[in-house]
Amino acid sequence: MAAHRIHPQSQVTGISFLHHAGEVPSDQHHKRGHSCLPTRKCLVTSCVAFLVLGAVITVIAVGITFGKPANRMSHQCRAASQQPGFLCEDHTTCLLPSLLCDGKMDCGDGGDESATYCGQMPNSLPPNLIFKCPNQKTWIYVDRVCDTRNDCGDCSDESVSQCPSCSGWRCDTVFFADCACIPKSRCRNGIQDCADWSDENLCD
Repeated sequence: MAAHRIHPQSQVTGISFLHHAGEVPSDQHHKRGHSCLPTRKCLVTSCVAFLVLGAVITVIAVGITFGKPANRMSHQCRAASQQPGFLCEDHTTCLLPSLLCDGKMDCGDGGDESATYCGQMPNSLPPNLIFKCPNQKTWIYVDRVCDTRNDCGDCSDESVSQCPSCSGWRCDTVFFADCACIPKSRCRNGIQDCADWSDENLCD
C-alpha cells in the first residue's frame, strides 16, 4: 500500500505580507515625490512674500536716502509785513517767501535752501508762498505781488483785484515794466510814467 505523502501546507504568517527590505509601496513613492514639488498655491504665496519684502526694502532705502518727508504746511508763519512766510526749524525765525532758495542760508540749519524745498521748484515750495501767473508758466513769490513791478508780464500780479490799494500813485502807465501803480518816488521827477502825465502834475 502506497503511502500517501502529506505535504505540509505553508502556514500563513505575517512574513508573507512584508515587503523586502528597502521596498516601499508605489503609492508612498508617489506621495514622497509629490511633497517635494511646489504647488501653484506655494508659488503664488512665495511671489507675494518677495514682492512685499521688496516694497519694504525700497521704502526703507528711500527713507534713508532722502530722509523723512518734510511737512511743508508746518512751516507756515506771518512775517513782519503780515504776509505769509516760511518758519525755520527754530520755530522763531520767519522768512519772507522770496528768501527761500535764493542761494543764501537764512535758517540756522539751512532748511530754506534744502532740496526738500528747492529740488523741483515751484512744485516743491509750499503752495501758499507762491503766486502762479495766468499763463501757468511763470510764478513769483507772494511777497513780490503788489510790489508795483510787472513780474508776470500781463500785470496780473499788480491788478486791482490783487492789489486794491496802491502805496504809490495809480494810473495807466507808459512803461511795460510798470502796471497801474507807480512808486511815489517817481512822482514829479521830470519823467513821464503815466499816460495822462498825472505823475508829474497831480501826484504829491
